[in-house]
Amino acid sequence: MNKYITGMSALNIGGADWHLSGVIEAENWSVSGVDYADTNELFGLSGLRDCTEFFQSIGKNVGSVKCASPARAIADMLYHNVFILKHYPDHIIFYDYLLEDKDIYEFMKYFDIMLKHAGQTEEGMLLRWKDAFV
Repeated sequence: MNKYITGMSALNIGGADWHLSGVIEAENWSVSGVDYADTNELFGLSGLRDCTEFFQSIGKNVGSVKCASPARAIADMLYHNVFILKHYPDHIIFYDYLLEDKDIYEFMKYFDIMLKHAGQTEEGMLLRWKDAFV
């Protein structure tokens, strides 16, 4: 399993969210396979980038660190809520974080993969969420 930082932590590191200082102070990084489901089997290494330089810039010598792109982080949060928690993800607001066309295109690749692996319940939640937030 290739663990990486994902969820809101990855959005903070990527500059998509403004709560970075609080996350750094708390050192509370969301990790795939721990805080969120490991989606590598579905998405592979797509959307993962090296964030080692970021951690060095804040004085953390932690070796090589991978982080999810904003699109991958949102896909991970969506997957975790729908497939693992069986919870409708009304708290995941798409356009708050994916502002560029390339990010939206990247996310839609992950969304389509999730749809292909969804059962009836998951498919219903995914399509409902997409209609409301995308």
